[in-house]
Amino acid sequence: MERPKLSESARRSLEGRLRKLEEERVPLLERELVESDDQLIQVALRATTREIAVVRHALATATPLEDEPFDPAVIELGDTVTVRRSGSRERERFTLVGELEARLDETWISVGSPLGSALLGSRTGESVEAKTPGGVVTYEVLAIARLS
Repeated sequence: MERPKLSESARRSLEGRLRKLEEERVPLLERELVESDDQLIQVALRATTREIAVVRHALATATPLEDEPFDPAVIELGDTVTVRRSGSRERERFTLVGELEARLDETWISVGSPLGSALLGSRTGESVEAKTPGGVVTYEVLAIARLS
């Protein structure tokens, strides 16, 4: 199995998320559980504990994305992509990341999402189609960059 890749900013975000879960969320849930013995709080505590394990594992096993070779002509994991939706003049900018990091920033999209998977492997000037719940959406790739 391939090791996950994390950019430095994604690593910092995950470290911050881990701190928040361990130092704020878990103690709060534990206090609430002692006070109420509510089963929903028990479920939330178990889910938080699982998330902590996932984040710790990702941080422990991930390789630095910055160490990966960069092909400026092809969209790859970690690239920041500028696109324009068909029929729009507005430019949008996204960074392609793994599933775990995508939840940390609204401009980060997972390579497993419809748009992320459509963009992966594309080149500047190409059009891609993303199958979304609202239907097929076409985007034009305007620029590719690797930000550190």
